[in-house]
Amino acid sequence: MRLKREESTLFKNAARRRGISLAEFLRQAARNEVRQVESLPASLELSRKGFTLPDLAGAAERGKIRAAIVKRHVSR
Repeated sequence: MRLKREESTLFKNAARRRGISLAEFLRQAARNEVRQVESLPASLELSRKGFTLPDLAGAAERGKIRAAIVKRHVSR
């Protein structure tokens, strides 16, 4: 992966401040991002998976999911 010079400098300086290698710094950043994605709100996760609620009002799936959240059929 190629980085812009400014990005490369930022990452190298941050890694140096933490006392770790650039590769380890990038691994940690990637792990943190994955953890954050895995802990998405249920509504967003359901929306991305194409969850449908045909009996609720709303023209689109997102509208149906929002309606379900409002009615507390799906936890936040």
